Amino acid sequence: MRLSRKALIVSLIGTALVASACSSSPGGSAGGTGADAGAAAGGDLVMARADEPSSLIPSVPTDNASIWTMEEIYDTLLVPSQDGLKLEPSLATKWEQSADKLSWTFTLRDGATFSDGKPVTSADVKFSIDQNRKEEAPFYFLNAVIKDIKTPDDKTIVFTTKVPWSPLPSTMALYANSIVPKDYGGKSVDEFNAAPIGSGPFAFDHWTKGSELKLVKNAKYWDTGKPLLDSVTFTVVADSNTRSTQLAGGQSQINEYPPYSTIKGLQAQPNVKVTAFPSSEVDYFGMNTSKKPFDDVNVRQAVAQAIDKEAIRSAVLFGNGEVATTFLSPATWGHSEAAGPTFDVTAAKATLAKSAYPDGFKTTLTTAAGNQNANATAQLIQSSLAKIGIQVTLQTLDPSALRDAKKAGNYEMGLGLYTTDVIDPDEIARFAGTNAGGSQMLYTFFTSDELTKLADAASADENQATRKKSYDAMQQIVLDQAPYVPLYYAPSVYSYSNKVQNFHPGATGNYFLKNVSLAP
Repeated sequence: MRLSRKALIVSLIGTALVASACSSSPGGSAGGTGADAGAAAGGDLVMARADEPSSLIPSVPTDNASIWTMEEIYDTLLVPSQDGLKLEPSLATKWEQSADKLSWTFTLRDGATFSDGKPVTSADVKFSIDQNRKEEAPFYFLNAVIKDIKTPDDKTIVFTTKVPWSPLPSTMALYANSIVPKDYGGKSVDEFNAAPIGSGPFAFDHWTKGSELKLVKNAKYWDTGKPLLDSVTFTVVADSNTRSTQLAGGQSQINEYPPYSTIKGLQAQPNVKVTAFPSSEVDYFGMNTSKKPFDDVNVRQAVAQAIDKEAIRSAVLFGNGEVATTFLSPATWGHSEAAGPTFDVTAAKATLAKSAYPDGFKTTLTTAAGNQNANATAQLIQSSLAKIGIQVTLQTLDPSALRDAKKAGNYEMGLGLYTTDVIDPDEIARFAGTNAGGSQMLYTFFTSDELTKLADAASADENQATRKKSYDAMQQIVLDQAPYVPLYYAPSVYSYSNKVQNFHPGATGNYFLKNVSLAP
């Protein structure tokens, strides 16, 4: 997500969606916004998605299925605006940095409670942030700059930082820093994960693993009149064709990420809308550098040169989106226009000849079962790499099994995507640009001290221009070392019933379902 962003234009079925440049405001206060004029209250929304959460403990997961669910259950101190351009109040109504730039003070809003009616206090905030300061937490790296957290009273939290740290307010809008009751309300971590309690617009109802997760309206939510819906149910439907069929049949009202190949068919269905929303999504092809032959930079560069990104965009996205250059998307001011390896089979062969595998090798590309976009991309990459002597076997795994395999490093090549969760480049610069960023650099296990130094320098700097130089340098290193290949920048595509009102996912991925309603 972003402090400000360059114009990002994505098109779908001839419709252009434009996100224009803007910059964030430093802080402020706000109360509940109340119900939208003319919006009908009530209704039970069903969203069909390919995968289910891996955990509902904020400090544990990195997958979007978890993230976008938790953002409906929990509140953070601040929240990205729906357009992803600025920070807005949530549990905190004011935030300000000290004169010496070494602390940030947040003030909690009056009247905020958890769904069980207990008030949200500064002790809850300290406990929650401390969970995400533990080294085993994947987003530990974003909170590592915090030196101390003090709670002078129930409404005040003071974060002291090791160095001046401009992205800290943005970090407090990160889902991993969601606020839970102190000591998980007296429950064990496993007990809390099975029945979590938050202060967000929806309260946990039940979770049938492999089938559905249901949330119900939080009657004690601080934003008066919200949410409008009575409940939201996330169903697990791995097969994209089945998700489309269920939408057409009324079993669900929103289909999360339908394949681009199905868009025309979906448009032909009565009472169904298809929309591409501006997004920070980057889809990439990754190589496990902890395994041979991908520990060889010449092999990685040859692979990058052999991949025809435009052919993938054309065949998989049906001309939508934008061919990717660097790992920071145009949706953030940190994006660089630096050009990486260009598609050139002759050059790829020459680069591979510099490696220990001049005649090629055999390898495996693993994708998620039921994911049409990924499987189509894999077939195109298989064909491209064959031209330089690399024989690729395609393998599919259940989405959860694939996630586990990547985390354990039990794969050779894979596909993935990521979106930013905050409005500052800091998160993705570390998540996708450093090995310590919570995902072992997108599960490529590539390490670079220089990347870490540049990320640290950028975050400790208050000047956006000099921060940008650090991010530019990071993007160039990733292009040169090629542990992964950014393929394309994609809009967020959803098909949904025309009964769904005010559904507009944020540019940072948040669903903001508290604003959604269902027409009769």
